[in-house]
Amino acid sequence: MNGQQPLGVCFAGAGMVAELHHRAAVEGGHITVAGIVEPRADLARQRAEQWGVTCYPDLDAALSDDAVQAVFALTPSHAHEEVAMKALAAGRPVFIEKPVAEPDAVTRIEEAAAARDLVCMPGHNYAYQPEFTALRRLVTAGDLGTIRAAWITYVIRHPEEVARHYGGILDEVMVHHAYLALALFGVPDLVYAGCMEPAWEAHPETDQAWMTWHYPRGLSVHHFASFAVDDESSDPWMFTVKVLGDRGSATYNWRDSLFRRPLGSLGFAIPAYEDSYIHEQEAFTAAIAGRPGSIVSGLADARDAALLLRTARAADARKAGLPPLGLPPLGLPPLGEKSLCRTDFRRLGPAPPDPPASEGRFR
Repeated sequence: MNGQQPLGVCFAGAGMVAELHHRAAVEGGHITVAGIVEPRADLARQRAEQWGVTCYPDLDAALSDDAVQAVFALTPSHAHEEVAMKALAAGRPVFIEKPVAEPDAVTRIEEAAAARDLVCMPGHNYAYQPEFTALRRLVTAGDLGTIRAAWITYVIRHPEEVARHYGGILDEVMVHHAYLALALFGVPDLVYAGCMEPAWEAHPETDQAWMTWHYPRGLSVHHFASFAVDDESSDPWMFTVKVLGDRGSATYNWRDSLFRRPLGSLGFAIPAYEDSYIHEQEAFTAAIAGRPGSIVSGLADARDAALLLRTARAADARKAGLPPLGLPPLGLPPLGEKSLCRTDFRRLGPAPPDPPASEGRFR
């Protein structure tokens, strides 16, 4: 850490993603885990013994400990706002795992952090991989010319016993696609999207989804994610970002190094993925130290990602012939069958109410 002492943090939540953050803390040295807050007593005891850290009875107790200099919100996303607001009110910088929250909640968190001049950073870990930051520099510098097409794919089979801990893949995984595309190209004009019928035995959530984003000047960005299959071909799309411009192209993927060791939700190790947690922890501590430019993808991107995924859900509902989740009429011109799965992001209205369970597959 360039001679600095590691930042003492409390993990609010000690589930699977906390394992990845703990490994990153040990390997990277940018933070140290002062303690955890975890409502599941058995898991709390296990983590405290395994990691040799304090197990606080609640977040208030953690915030009363001077060893806790910052808080990592690693709870389920519905609790992120409560954790963030309490930590910010106590004067602690906050790191919030993805997906951060619904758009209005992200705005409230952002305003609270700004009012106290505290760092509040979303856990957009893929944006901190060195390969992505290098690709982003090529795009933003114009070295690839006018970008006309891009692809972001995620294809990693998850057993149902792992997948049942998550919601649909559109929200759980494609938030990564959304913030990466936002960091590269900004907000699109139009969103097409769809989700496939799942093949799980009992889990009700979707296992594959796609989005296509349209931009001015003829740029289309194609997103795909699957929990259903692995790609074992000679040119695998496990996780790939590819950008094509009229003067050049760039790509990277995760298949350069793999080995058999389970951690978090995966039964094998992907060093590029695991090390992305080290890189984002480094960016978080750098921002606290006075280098705000270290944050590549901030709360504004988290809010836009949430809006775009809501747009995608609406587009999927239209494709499936379902009610449009309470959205106002968009006034789109007729486009044949394509009009069923097209949504204009610029015209998206306020957050709709949650539909009855029988009307859709999304929360």
